[in-house]
Amino acid sequence: MDLELNEDQSMLISALQSILDRYRELPSEHRRDRSFYSLDLDNQLLTNGFLDAVRTPGMGALEAALVIAEAATAPVSVEVGASALIAPHITDAILPRPIVLISGDLGKAQRYLNVAKTALMDVGDDILVIAVEAANVEAVDTIYAYPYGRFITPPDLSKAQRLGKAAVAPFRQWSRVALAAECAGLMRTAVDFTVDYVKQRRMFGTTLGTYQAVQHRLAQCHQIARATHYLAMKAAWSGDPMDASAAACFAQQHIQKLTFDLHQFNGGMGVTNEHKLHFWTYRFRALQSELGGANGAAHEIADLLWGPVEAPRTPDTPALREAARRKGGAAKTPGMARHLDPALT
Repeated sequence: MDLELNEDQSMLISALQSILDRYRELPSEHRRDRSFYSLDLDNQLLTNGFLDAVRTPGMGALEAALVIAEAATAPVSVEVGASALIAPHITDAILPRPIVLISGDLGKAQRYLNVAKTALMDVGDDILVIAVEAANVEAVDTIYAYPYGRFITPPDLSKAQRLGKAAVAPFRQWSRVALAAECAGLMRTAVDFTVDYVKQRRMFGTTLGTYQAVQHRLAQCHQIARATHYLAMKAAWSGDPMDASAAACFAQQHIQKLTFDLHQFNGGMGVTNEHKLHFWTYRFRALQSELGGANGAAHEIADLLWGPVEAPRTPDTPALREAARRKGGAAKTPGMARHLDPALT
């Protein structure tokens, strides 16, 4: 089954593809780069309204997710998810872009920070909007096919705009939808690129694609890419936090398999910058650990199903107290106490 787009969605994606076709090849001076951020494509998406789907009557989050997935098929990188899907769900303000998402240590390298004008930061109980000063950011060279940057001096958070606790849940939910949609586009293109390669690469008197072992594993990769697409689009359509976490969990859980299989089938060329494969695989590899990774999304699913789990309390029993007395300190866990006192086994 392959769900069809409606007329408006088809026109949207067709128009986007006509723009992306100009960026299927990198400029000659950047073809061996590890990453390339296209400011020209960024401007094209902005001025032609592709980042405004959520705010456009008759469109919404599903159309924004379709744009994110389609934009990810180009070998050049461009910030779409935060601008098209996340920011419109947490603020009515039009934020200067590109937008970088930050969670955790401000001293670490952040994806898109060296090209960003605005940062959205998850501080646990609030979402902060931070103006990014280009002079306070240094580019960081990584193997991943995204631009990364690091703050030279951590920004003063007291000057940040606070969106409030109510923005935290939608920020995390739509961040996961955007991540899954981007993974879907990256995975689809990486699989298609590899399928074309094994149809042409000859070994032992025939093309690699004629071997069933190769066909079976590529069929699995195709299934993963399609499933990621449908899960991401369902999450965008439903607006359900459970669907968002499920889509991100599935995508991040399968990134390792796709990276291994696709690079193996591209052979030695697959590990060189001369081959375009890394412009997609190294991008979804960078997304593998974002937002807590697959484990973080799985924990979110568990919390939504059964509620947050309180930290277990250590039982206070005579046997534990005796174990602690003999050890000369508190028995911190029942497991530790069992090793100290046979009565607990």
